[in-house]
Amino acid sequence: MKEELFPIDIVLDWVDGNDPVWKKSKKQYEKEQSEEEKSIDDIRYRDWDCLKYVFRSIEKYASWVNKVFFVTCGQRPEWLNLENPKLVLVDHKDYIPSKYLPTFNCNTIELNYHRIKGLSEHFIVLNDDFYFTDYVKKEDFFIKGVPVDSFMEYPIMCGGGGSEAMAHILVNNYCLLGNHFRRNEYKNRLMGKILNINYGALLFYNCLQFIIPYPKFFGILTPHYALPYLKSSYEEVWNVEEERLDSVCMQKFRSDKDICLYVMRIWNLLKGNFIPRNVLKEGKMMSLTNDEMLFKAIENHQYKRICLNDTKCTIEEYKAIKKKLHHSFNCIMPEKSSFEL
Repeated sequence: MKEELFPIDIVLDWVDGNDPVWKKSKKQYEKEQSEEEKSIDDIRYRDWDCLKYVFRSIEKYASWVNKVFFVTCGQRPEWLNLENPKLVLVDHKDYIPSKYLPTFNCNTIELNYHRIKGLSEHFIVLNDDFYFTDYVKKEDFFIKGVPVDSFMEYPIMCGGGGSEAMAHILVNNYCLLGNHFRRNEYKNRLMGKILNINYGALLFYNCLQFIIPYPKFFGILTPHYALPYLKSSYEEVWNVEEERLDSVCMQKFRSDKDICLYVMRIWNLLKGNFIPRNVLKEGKMMSLTNDEMLFKAIENHQYKRICLNDTKCTIEEYKAIKKKLHHSFNCIMPEKSSFEL
């Protein structure tokens, strides 16, 4: 398949945590929310006013993108140019089955992306804290229709450092995947893609992991920034695990039963349907702290793709960090994009 013959879309989800209609709806279901979830809501829905920079980064650094499917709960930023031909507005009710709605669980939102009408087979998933900070090419994500990715075994980390938020989800992912794949089998079948020179320095780490004889999953690393996905992977996993995924999507809020979209990526890796490359050196997830290294990383184009993860900072720290963050983004993306009015 020639590169120019298939479109690559972006799916970008966003929630306006200040929307009174959304807040009223959420309050009606809060009794179903765990105390842990309630304790982190202020951070999860805190607005850094950076969504416009996500769109700027797409237009400036990934101008080859076909369509941007902007997924919201019927919300629209006031500055958004609804006439942009690349923009496709998607309401939750447009693609998520009605029995799951309303939902305040990001996993439900993301596990159903394959149902979005008009979405291409090849797409990149962005959250509202994912950015491109340097030029990326189609070939950084897909080559001849095949995802470009890294297969790197990595143990699930539990205990401290905020790992609790994702650890149970990752365990659930691997329990599901373990119903269909065995480590000893995929190690032999995918040897050439696991022990591949395209990984560079990561190859040494993979060699060490490869000799571990343990027969079951202990983890496969998924970077938390822009990555390629296939709609067909979603369809395959839903076809064989519909009952399990249906159970997850019925939960209005995050819970210890959750599975996340990472399972779709890893399913594709375990099938061997990927081009090996060290994508870990191209991106980084960074915490939003008042650390000059963060702002310099953006201004100096240190990475091609980043995620900026919110932290439990005070109101004063939040204001100071936000001001510096906007300055850094304006240094590399000062012009409005065509997605802005």
